[in-house]
Amino acid sequence: MATLIRDCPHCPAEHSSFTLRWAELKPGAGLWNCAATCGACSGPICFDAKPNSPNISGHPPTNQPGNIEPLYLVLTIWPTRTDPTAPDHTPGPVKARYLEGEDAFSRKKWNSAVAMYRSALDIATKGMDGVPPNATFFHRLIWLHENHAITPDIRSWADHVRVEGNAALHDPDEFSEGDAKALRFFTEMFLRYVFELPGAVREFRGEAPQVTPPIS
Repeated sequence: MATLIRDCPHCPAEHSSFTLRWAELKPGAGLWNCAATCGACSGPICFDAKPNSPNISGHPPTNQPGNIEPLYLVLTIWPTRTDPTAPDHTPGPVKARYLEGEDAFSRKKWNSAVAMYRSALDIATKGMDGVPPNATFFHRLIWLHENHAITPDIRSWADHVRVEGNAALHDPDEFSEGDAKALRFFTEMFLRYVFELPGAVREFRGEAPQVTPPIS
């Protein structure tokens, strides 16, 4: 069975063994058009493979036992794997927790994802100017709403997702994919509103980036 070892662009699997399913010689190019599927999720990839020796130039990669490299040079693979990103201008500590949540979400670790999204929101609101110290997340939201730092829609939206509570890893409840999806979307939109949009305006005006105070 011919295989190719790569990180999967469809799932979190790293160094996954892709099984070659199809290969066709590209006329006049000396390249094989190939398709393979991930051993973890069955997601497909396509790529060109170039024989590294004239002795195998007429032999399709699908006929090779095991890893086709180094017998073939594997060129560009489609699709490429994309790393998760946080909204622009998100402060470092908030960004780190958000990306941890994204990683957990991609691995279907719903409790861990909820914990990290909650942590990102907690750090984000604690670091905003004027927010009362020692206030709960919802009290911070109320203060931000009353001081026009967030919209009424964001304030009311928080009532419909499982934003506040003990860290999800210590919560007696199990969180579902739906819980994680709802909190993920809320967290992304919150960060876009409070960091990305103001940061883009400051950038357009040529102003210095906002300095986020340290979190105590």
